[in-house]
Amino acid sequence: MLATIFDQWSQSSKKVLFLFNMATGHFDYLSPSLTTLWGIKREQVLHDPKQLITAIDQDDQEAVTLRYEKVRQGISIEIEFNISLPENQQKQVKVEAQPILDDNHVITHLMGQAEDVTLQAQYREYLMEFSRKKNNTLHIVAHDLQGPLAIMKSVASLLDADHAEHRYEELTNYTQIINKAYHDCTQLIHEVLLDEHIHSVSTPVRRNRFDVVNKVRQTASTFIKSQVVKIPIHIESPEEKIMVELDEVKFTQIINNLITNSIKYTPPKGEITISLVSEGANLLLTHADTGIGIPVELQPYLFDKYNSKARRLGLNGEKSNGIGLSIIKDLVELQGGKIEVKSEENQGTTFYLTFPLLT
Repeated sequence: MLATIFDQWSQSSKKVLFLFNMATGHFDYLSPSLTTLWGIKREQVLHDPKQLITAIDQDDQEAVTLRYEKVRQGISIEIEFNISLPENQQKQVKVEAQPILDDNHVITHLMGQAEDVTLQAQYREYLMEFSRKKNNTLHIVAHDLQGPLAIMKSVASLLDADHAEHRYEELTNYTQIINKAYHDCTQLIHEVLLDEHIHSVSTPVRRNRFDVVNKVRQTASTFIKSQVVKIPIHIESPEEKIMVELDEVKFTQIINNLITNSIKYTPPKGEITISLVSEGANLLLTHADTGIGIPVELQPYLFDKYNSKARRLGLNGEKSNGIGLSIIKDLVELQGGKIEVKSEENQGTTFYLTFPLLT
């Protein structure tokens, strides 16, 4: 009678219903749908229940064993784990089980159900990834807008000072700088919202051919003209022009972030030097400053956006959210490049970037 009830129930459900006899170590009932879920014939499992264990991923077997011990102690359990099927197929399975006690409060059976939750697990992972993308996008926008906004603030201060003294000869230059900073802000927002600038093979790289030496000079010039930076920025290259095929917007973000980072940690008497040279099929870009350097114990965490150990206040008390260098690394690697850092405390910091010239 019990088997008939279970059979009728299981026919209307994809879930696998089971009743496990603790005394015999075998199933008193097991839904026929087990074969579809587990990839093992029901008759084989009825004969030898241990065959179920062999399909469970090695990494999950310990957790499953611990849950089994709990239910043997009279505790209802719920667990999700992965199983491996023929032809390298993977499934995520959810099992719920509870103990059945007799009149003497002795556990005689385990009753429960198992179901395929692979799609639900994938959907949860999608939601988690979407949340990570959203958070990453907000972090990048918040961080990378600081440079252009600092330039606008500096120019506004210069305008106030000149207006107070009725000097207007630099007005055209100031408006050009503000327009350039505004353009950088809007372009950044557009790019981030479009691409989400995350670790993803689907993030597009819009390559175009441009002179990288001129691009670095233009980017540094914006900082110098706005007087955001009080220290000299030197651009050095043995070649007057180096043509590359990179994403111009992402490359500009890299240079902006490197300069902004150096400004934070370099005293007024220091300097920044950016060197560019083509070597074989690669562009070698070196960004060096004579700032306070990075303590050795912090260097392993520089490019880790999920670790706050490398966060430090700037020399003027500027707050750091700790993701600037991780953004740089993401943008470099997204374009097929590499980045390394060498630094000694009170001796400055040098970043070494390598990009392919052509793709």
